[in-house]
This record gives sequence, C-alpha cells and structure tokens, in this order.
Amino acid sequence: MWSMVIITGWLIVSGIMDLKTRRIPVWMLILGGILAAWTVCCQNSGYPQAMAGLLPGALLLFLGFVTQKAGYGDGIVLCCLGMALGGERSLLLLGVSLFLAALCALILLAMRRVGRNSRLPFVPFLAAAWLIVVML
Repeated sequence: MWSMVIITGWLIVSGIMDLKTRRIPVWMLILGGILAAWTVCCQNSGYPQAMAGLLPGALLLFLGFVTQKAGYGDGIVLCCLGMALGGERSLLLLGVSLFLAALCALILLAMRRVGRNSRLPFVPFLAAAWLIVVML
C-alpha cells in the first residue's frame, strides 16, 4: 500500500518535470527503478509478474529506438510502473495512457493549439492512467 503511494508521488513529480522541461533527469529514473524493485520485494505477486510488467515499457523503448518518436524516459518510466503493477495491469496502464494522450491531442488539434508534428509529454498521461488503474 505505502509503496504505491510513494510511487504515485514519484510519478507526479516526474510528470511535472516532463511538462516543464520535456526531460526526465537520470536520477529520477534511477529512483523510480529502486522504488519499483522495492515494491516487487514487498509484494507477494512474484518476479514472473514483475518481468511480464516490463514488456509494455520495453515495447515503448523499442518503438522509441526505431522511430525516434517516443522518448526513452517514457519507456523507462513505463518499465518501472509495469514492474510495480504486474503484467496485465501494465498493459491496461499503457492502453489507458495512450487513450488519454490521444484524447488530449485530439482536443488540442481541434482548438488549433498544436500542429500535426507537435510533441506532447507522455509521463503526465502515465500519471493520470496510473491513478485510474490503481484505483480500480
């Protein structure tokens, strides 16, 4: 329980940093990895679930490497969150965050605030999706 609250705080701070600077510092990513490992050790779900939770983040990292459209920090944050949640819930987290990002992009495009090739920070959408998935 407390580990989820601490990860939520870390995620909110990371989302604010991503909004302001469009970057996530390396020390924040390391802290997130430590918190995720601590959560896996505290939970009884086991290591296979944690390794399955890494897959959506690894997919996002691979997508970022191939297309240069996604940031590496986003993939690492998703890996950390996936380790804490487990396999099925990490896929739900990715789906909800992509839905929220698409909805926001659609609204911003309709209001003509951004162009077609504009970049949006993804960690705030991960934070919102994290709150939704953890509350379920």
